[in-house]
Amino acid sequence: MLQLRDYQRESIDALYKYWGEGGGNGLIVLPTGAGKALVIATLIQELTTDYPGMRIANVTHSAPLVEQNFKEFIGLAPFADAGIYSASLNKRDLDNQVIFCGIQSIWNKTKQLGPMDLVLVDEAHAISRNSDTQYGKFFDGIKEENPDSRVAGTTATDYRMDSGRLTEGDDKLFDDVVYEAYLPDLIEQGYLTRLTSQKTAAKIDLKGVGTRGGEYIPGQLAEAAEQIIDAAIAEDMIAAAGRKAGLFFCASKENARHAAEAVRRHGKSCAVLTSDNAHETDKIFKAFRAGEIWGIASVNMITTGTNFPWVDFISLLLSTKSPGKLVQILGRGTRNFAGKTDCLIADHGRNLAYHGPIDQIRPREPGKGLGEQPKKQCPQDKTDIEGNCGCGEMIPISIMTCRCCGYIFPPNEEEKITAKADDTPVLSTDEPWHPVRARTFANNPGKDGKPDTVKVTYLVGAKSVKEWLCAGHGEVSKFAKSKADKWWAMHGGKRPFPSSVLEWLGRQDELKDTTEVQLSYKRNPKHPDPVAHRVGVIEPANDNVEPPANDNRPAWMDELDDEVPFLT
Repeated sequence: MLQLRDYQRESIDALYKYWGEGGGNGLIVLPTGAGKALVIATLIQELTTDYPGMRIANVTHSAPLVEQNFKEFIGLAPFADAGIYSASLNKRDLDNQVIFCGIQSIWNKTKQLGPMDLVLVDEAHAISRNSDTQYGKFFDGIKEENPDSRVAGTTATDYRMDSGRLTEGDDKLFDDVVYEAYLPDLIEQGYLTRLTSQKTAAKIDLKGVGTRGGEYIPGQLAEAAEQIIDAAIAEDMIAAAGRKAGLFFCASKENARHAAEAVRRHGKSCAVLTSDNAHETDKIFKAFRAGEIWGIASVNMITTGTNFPWVDFISLLLSTKSPGKLVQILGRGTRNFAGKTDCLIADHGRNLAYHGPIDQIRPREPGKGLGEQPKKQCPQDKTDIEGNCGCGEMIPISIMTCRCCGYIFPPNEEEKITAKADDTPVLSTDEPWHPVRARTFANNPGKDGKPDTVKVTYLVGAKSVKEWLCAGHGEVSKFAKSKADKWWAMHGGKRPFPSSVLEWLGRQDELKDTTEVQLSYKRNPKHPDPVAHRVGVIEPANDNVEPPANDNRPAWMDELDDEVPFLT
């Protein structure tokens, strides 16, 4: 039997507790990739074991999800009385104790389905506010057959794709969120993969792109996106070098075809998947899983219900005002896979600048304008008029005092979504990235008998930032030595790794440029620590002083403190 992760068990127990305390329709919120199918299967298996007469319907909007949830349950309970009702899957079971349903097929079949005790909705964010929809009519029919029936749901986002939380409003279907697992926590615990952002130059020009129904007008957006696809894909192919697989989310069918053609011109295989060739979905997915296709360019076909854990590159060739859509798209990259360390996000649609980090997205209430405002980041690398550093929170652009830390923004500053928006991280826990103007190496003498270290100094803006790499610490600290070796390999250095500072300095012409560094201000707000690096594509990569001049220190390298922080 599959072993539930701690948070999966906690989510099921939280729902039981909620019901035991007289609660109504409960909602479980788990990030994409967190194993909602196993939670659903376990919940159904336990309930039907404890209550043999209970009938349960699991309903969702996607045929692949119907099949996935059915297989997950049968894998857990192979002898259970379970069936499928989905026209897309050519299955029309109605009499089983447990029915896995597609809403498009089952919405008007509630009388034939008969009384159900519990309806479990997967991807609950797809439920519209409008009660005159398929979901609305389905739930009305379920209540007619059994007034005492209950509803529970699972979702990665507890708000609708358009607006508003699922637990708010007069027309709400769910009464409470009974359990929520947070994306940064699951990443930190190793259950999900970290999302990282790639700074992009090719960006959709949204000037002149109108809004209708709370979303960009599709035709206008597609026309604007078409202008940057070639340049965007050229960037993506450099950024995605060495990546296992990529997904390209597009604004129109023509955009998707254009993107796929551009990817192919760069030597990688890429399929197009739109409603025009939906009948080829299984064939394309099978080839993608087999590694016969490197990428898929699509519009509205892979946003939800797809499970490709090896994907480690996502390109956003669209813009969206829907927070739910953005979270669902980026969730395609969070699943773990052997050898996968992160999923790189190339945002060509200014989505992160608009919404902020995806774990801080707060849905707007209907009729409220606040959610339509662009965002700015409370700065962590400068102080306000009272000498306080900011906290990194993404806040509406009109707010002049950070609601989280009290940072006071300068008066009358003109904030715009420009190239600075590239600094917006995918996750709030990510530290900001900064371009590196220059980089030099120097020998930093060891103290108290410790080996010398390589002192790397980066010029970031007008400020110098230091990092120490312990090339000669193999006998002193394997961790410190491995960190130096990793830095060397990332920057294109050849093997064997340098075993001393002098060898490092003598071989530095093997290294590529450091183009950007990610800085953490947690240890010391005035002296940040480099925690990640982005490496240039063009070689060679030493610095912008004369090659033999590591001892000719420019003025910006003069430092107050050369202590190696983790070895003192």
